[in-house]
Amino acid sequence: MNRVERMSYPYGEALAALLAAAWARVRSAFRAYVEVRSREAAIRELERLSDRTLRDIGIERSDIRDAVYGSAQRWS
Repeated sequence: MNRVERMSYPYGEALAALLAAAWARVRSAFRAYVEVRSREAAIRELERLSDRTLRDIGIERSDIRDAVYGSAQRWS
């Protein structure tokens, strides 16, 4: 009758779950930040090209943002 049983620590488990969820949000936000920064860098690089070079690759100057972000984010 004197068995050792695993004790449950509900506060510890809840805290661990909360921290895991918070860390997942931080990672997600960081990934989104890095993605936006890299896309904005691509836009800056394309804007530095001449109109002729842009035409050669099939992009007009007014379509640079659409080319980088895709047409789904046309007006962001």
